[in-house]
Amino acid sequence: MCGRYAMNAEQKELYTAIPWLEGDEYFDIHGYRTRPEIFPGTPILAVNSDRRAEDLFWTIADKTWEGKPVKVINAKSETVNRVPMFKEGFRKDRVLIPATAFFEWDAEKRKHLFTFDEPLFTFGGIARTCEIKGQPTRCTVILTTEGNNVVRPIHTKNRMPVVIHAYDREKWLADDTPFEELQRMMRPAADDETHVEPYEPPS
Repeated sequence: MCGRYAMNAEQKELYTAIPWLEGDEYFDIHGYRTRPEIFPGTPILAVNSDRRAEDLFWTIADKTWEGKPVKVINAKSETVNRVPMFKEGFRKDRVLIPATAFFEWDAEKRKHLFTFDEPLFTFGGIARTCEIKGQPTRCTVILTTEGNNVVRPIHTKNRMPVVIHAYDREKWLADDTPFEELQRMMRPAADDETHVEPYEPPS
């Protein structure tokens, strides 16, 4: 799964990795800052289907079929097209979430930092409107998939975030991309492009 991640790229690096965002008025309004550790339940930078930057609240809140409230930060890629709280967002409101690393803890509660060959990569996410503190809010979850051979020895639940490669970003956001193509994009990232090291907090 993915419960914490980092976005430490400078603004110029973001524009290089995702050229759609250069000149986006979002940054004139909100500014730009790096974030060494990003937590659920906070606004996060995402790229929506209009290829524009948007702040989304990282948690989707809904009610179960029994009427009980539920809050989630991740959605399984294997079932995202069928689960009622996710399927409409998956069909019409897929997003990209820029990141430079994600964190996981092993069985001994030791923290590890994962990166990929792409210095700035993007998670696959979905968005939808839900009610947060009584207000309609644009919310998101990060999709997860089966862990690859690099993640598996660390993460006891054998899950990792879906990483959308640069060459697939246009297709991920497009309304008319076939489901079979989306399934391909949601497979685990290759072992040889996934890197892990023990996390050392900044001194």
